[in-house]
Amino acid sequence: MNTVLLKEMISKNYIRVNKHPNYDLYIYNYTQSAQFERIWNEVTLNCRGLILDESFNVIARPFPKFFNLGEMESQTIPNTTFEVYDKADGSLGILYWIDEVPFIASRGSFASDQSDKANEMLHGKYKNSWTLLDKNKTYLFEIIYPQNRIVLDYGVAEELVLLAIIDTQSGEEFPLEAIGFPIVEKYDGIKDIGSLAAMNKDNKEGFVIKFSDNFRVKIKFEEYLRLHRIITQVSNLNIWEYLKTNQPIEEVLERVPDEFFNWVKETKSDLENQYAVIENQCKKDFKVFETVKETALYFQTCKHQGVLFAMLKNRDYSEIIWRMIRPAFEKPFNREEE
Repeated sequence: MNTVLLKEMISKNYIRVNKHPNYDLYIYNYTQSAQFERIWNEVTLNCRGLILDESFNVIARPFPKFFNLGEMESQTIPNTTFEVYDKADGSLGILYWIDEVPFIASRGSFASDQSDKANEMLHGKYKNSWTLLDKNKTYLFEIIYPQNRIVLDYGVAEELVLLAIIDTQSGEEFPLEAIGFPIVEKYDGIKDIGSLAAMNKDNKEGFVIKFSDNFRVKIKFEEYLRLHRIITQVSNLNIWEYLKTNQPIEEVLERVPDEFFNWVKETKSDLENQYAVIENQCKKDFKVFETVKETALYFQTCKHQGVLFAMLKNRDYSEIIWRMIRPAFEKPFNREEE
């Protein structure tokens, strides 16, 4: 781990670190800011639930960030064999050890609702599987239970679905094996990656494509994205409100999947540009004459007289401009789907 770059990324809010409540263990996860601004480097890509101790030794190593097929301009698809797996709709669980006892963290926390539920399952229904676990390996799971439903309906299922087994130090992956946990569904016989994007399966999120060098990409079904747009409680009015009140946009980003980031980015940029056009025009138009009456009569000939009068009185005019550019309601959508 490049600790210099790691500390820089933390200081710039591209990496968030959370300490274990009782032990000197730390979990590192890229932030929505890193994703929104596409700050991808050797550190941000690998901090996707990476667990280190106080000396920066790797305790648990999840697989690195992987992108939607075609999402990154620099993305090169390997010309190798590949495997296709189900993209489950839950939360990532990362298994780590404290002394002789295994625990599961979620992607950003040792003590989230998801990790608490995962540990309840691990120490309950899956306790007999502990003896089959290798402490030198990191086991990754999809945490599925009814209260963690995102879009798909898994009914009353409470499962830790095994996604990957990774050598903690080297990052080498091992074949999935029966160790007492359900294993992620694999689709055999698929030869054409291009055909996957056109598929839709009922109550499924999509596919994860794993190449022979362990490089991964994901494909999400259009129906899943449509349902996610419906339930995502974000609109352009939310973004407008955050900008108007000068709140950090990261709070909005926490509520949308990465497929909608372009929409958020373009909506934010469009609103800021509209604001800047009006503000710049008013600064250009602003003139003060010898008398208040002359100045008022001049302002009345201008397009944005309310802003000009606020400028004259040295008042904050931002509220006026934001009211002028309040958008018509629109829900998130993926620009790339058009």
